[in-house]
Amino acid sequence: MSEQATEQLVLRKTLVVAATRERAFEVFTAGVGGWWPMATHSTGKELVEAVVIEPREGGRFYERLQDGTENDWGVVTAWEPPERFASTWHPGYDEAEEQNLEVRFTPEGEGTRVDLVHTGWERRGDLAERMLRDYDTGWDYVFGERYAAAFGG
Repeated sequence: MSEQATEQLVLRKTLVVAATRERAFEVFTAGVGGWWPMATHSTGKELVEAVVIEPREGGRFYERLQDGTENDWGVVTAWEPPERFASTWHPGYDEAEEQNLEVRFTPEGEGTRVDLVHTGWERRGDLAERMLRDYDTGWDYVFGERYAAAFGG
């Protein structure tokens, strides 16, 4: 895939939340289990009881099922509270085809601008463009609605 085509396979989402960046970071990471739509956006669906991000570089990003089974979604690659969180991303598929998530938290007025960037789609081969389209609408719901609702918006 050419570099230009790879550049086009970048998913970006931005929203502003009514919270400090410390709080926005905390809700996104430590509070992920409170806003993530587990029944619809996970590998275990209705059997998922928790989504967890371990708070350190090298930590796991995973779901835990009711029977104690844990399914990895990725590994934390950057832990820089309250400015930046990043991880690999491979829920339900091989790590060789993982993508990358990066979330930045920037003060904006009395709130915080939260920028989510999802890259690495080229690793999904022929599925890349279709998956990017699916995730585009998925992140609208997960990030744009569910995460935003954690702040009353």
